[in-house]
Amino acid sequence: MSSRLLGASERGSLAILAAGLIFVLGIAAWLTPNPSGLGTHQQLGLPPCTSLMVLGIRCPACGMTTSWALMIEGRIPEALAANLGGSLLFVVAFLSVPWIAWIVWTGNRRAREQWGYFALSGSLTSMFIAFVMWAWNFVHR
Repeated sequence: MSSRLLGASERGSLAILAAGLIFVLGIAAWLTPNPSGLGTHQQLGLPPCTSLMVLGIRCPACGMTTSWALMIEGRIPEALAANLGGSLLFVVAFLSVPWIAWIVWTGNRRAREQWGYFALSGSLTSMFIAFVMWAWNFVHR
């Protein structure tokens, strides 16, 4: 085995990660987006947003599940309105599945490193955007 190729354990871990992403994307496809842009997560048995109930303001994750459910349906403008950061995180997850599958298939270490940079920067950017949007809404409420 070449040191330039990923080992079986790392390939296996990435395959499990891809399966997890497919599972989460499948849940998004199964959910019915709440028309209000919030509360879709309650279909999973989760409680309403505590921040919204107690403080009367959306938390940075408010609308994230709804944005994923809308993105999987191709309703991009509505998804962006529900949660811009969540919509970006969906894109990162969606693009990661075939990328990871390619990495698992080929064992290409460089492709794994490139995907790692993509996933990290995309995830951090989406969280930053969600926080900035929350802060903006908090200041301008």
